[in-house]
Parts: sequence; structure tokens; C-alpha cells
Amino acid sequence: FDHWPTPILFSGFEIGSKIFTGIPIIKSKINHSPVKDVFARSIPMDPQDKNGRMSWDQTAVLVAVRGPGKYFEERRGKIIYNPDGSNGWDDQGTRDRYLVMSMPADELAKVIDSLMMHQPKNNRHP
Repeated sequence: FDHWPTPILFSGFEIGSKIFTGIPIIKSKINHSPVKDVFARSIPMDPQDKNGRMSWDQTAVLVAVRGPGKYFEERRGKIIYNPDGSNGWDDQGTRDRYLVMSMPADELAKVIDSLMMHQPKNNRHP
């Protein structure tokens, strides 16, 4: 991290662990969707996912595509790498940022779920 040439935006554990997604798409009539297939297979495998999967990847993609906007606030600082492999945060730093939710988790889940509800076109030719 110390030698990375650009600012880094972190979406921490505390973000994805509060946002549960995937149930609406597995209950939908959408077909030929790799997103639906993955959720339909993975959610039943873990009883903790009965209300949906925690959504670290989805929050990172949401911010990458739409920006933090109305979903998150950004806090400035700098990631600190410790020799034991752990990390910390320096509030006095200015290079990096981390996300803080500014929208309730259930509303963020609805935004993410609605984006995942895309029905892929069937590209097969008869």
C-alpha cells in the first residue's frame, strides 16, 4: 500500500456485512442469468444466508460504476499496513478513503437487488 501510486477507496467488512442481497433474483422468473444461478446455488448452502448473501463485491461494483453519490460518504485518511499482516487507518492521512453508509442497509440492498434483476437476452440463433 505504501508504494501504490494512486488513492485507494476501501469498502470495508462493515459495509458488506450489513447488506443482504440475492433472494429477489432467485425467486424471480429470470432465465439464463449467471447471477441468478450463483445465488440459487450458494444461498441454500449456508443457513446464515437465509435472508440473502452479504454483499461486499456488490457494494464495490456499485461504487465503481455509479460513484458513492447518495449511497455512501467517504472518509479521508491512509491505510496502514502492519508487519503482522493486520491493517489500520491513519485519520491524518489524505491519500486514501473508505466508505461509510449514508443510506440504510435495506435500501442499499433494494438498489443492488434491482440492478441484479437484469434479464439477459438469449443470444442463441434457431
